[in-house]
Amino acid sequence: MKNDEVKQARTITRRETFQRGLTLSAGLALGAGIRPTAAQSTPVVTPVAATDFARPQALIDAPTLMTLEGDPARTMLALMPADEFAAGHIAGSVQVDWPAMEITDTSDASVAHWREAMTRLLTGLGASTVRAVVSCDGGSLFATRPWWVLHYLGHTTVHVLNGGLPAWRAAGGEAETGAVATPTASPTATPIANPLAPATLRPEALAPLDEIRTNLDDPNVVLVDARTPEEYAEGHIPGAVNVNYPRNAQPDPPRFWRPQDELRAIYAEVGVTPDKRVIPYCTTGVRSSVTFFSLHLIGYDNVGLYTGSWAEWSSHPDLPITTGNAP
Repeated sequence: MKNDEVKQARTITRRETFQRGLTLSAGLALGAGIRPTAAQSTPVVTPVAATDFARPQALIDAPTLMTLEGDPARTMLALMPADEFAAGHIAGSVQVDWPAMEITDTSDASVAHWREAMTRLLTGLGASTVRAVVSCDGGSLFATRPWWVLHYLGHTTVHVLNGGLPAWRAAGGEAETGAVATPTASPTATPIANPLAPATLRPEALAPLDEIRTNLDDPNVVLVDARTPEEYAEGHIPGAVNVNYPRNAQPDPPRFWRPQDELRAIYAEVGVTPDKRVIPYCTTGVRSSVTFFSLHLIGYDNVGLYTGSWAEWSSHPDLPITTGNAP
């Protein structure tokens, strides 16, 4: 790779690459028949039964969620920008967006600080160890990001709404509009994870930069780049295979998760098998949280999200990068 190409690959900002990646993914989605907005007409799409997955408890379908509507022992998180939330959301939801959960420095000190910040953020949104949490999105699939944060922090009852808000509407659920004030955490609420009690964490769910750097040549470790093929070709971590995150869901809205056998085939085709340590990454750990969730859903046990992702890796001029379509 030429020096000027390396410089160009390293100087694109993470927000520019994230937004460009979403645009490219949307273009691919349109080519595959995906309609990106709930306002457009949608075909009838049937979700795979959650029981058909290795870890069915990670998903919840809209009809089941409707039976829990108004349950005081449930917290509903809506992963979407404020304007999208105001345009429509499930009643009782609280809004949060991915930048609030971003971390692009995975040094030990930075992760410890971020972990404390996430505990304060999510407890403030109403999450606690005594409440089930449901994470929903507007069709982006990014409800997996708060799901992953809660999973990492040790929460045991957290679900992703299969198909997001479009599935809720398709099942006859109503959406309310307008902004909703963020609730104040109860002073008696049990924190979702005490940052001073690391035994409650799932540390293996987060892969830091040092783990990537020291295992680049390990055949038992496989990196999965969840960005678009175009982003991947412009620069990726050496050895990483490319599985663009939209492939995890069915192409037509509501975007339900693909069946387990299809997901396993997609990943096995590029050497991502359950016997390996699997490390997904993207630009800032949002799109790759979809990958992490899918692998968890189908029974992979040794998966760690490189949440620092390309934003962190490409900021280190001493680290190698590869261009082109091959790992």
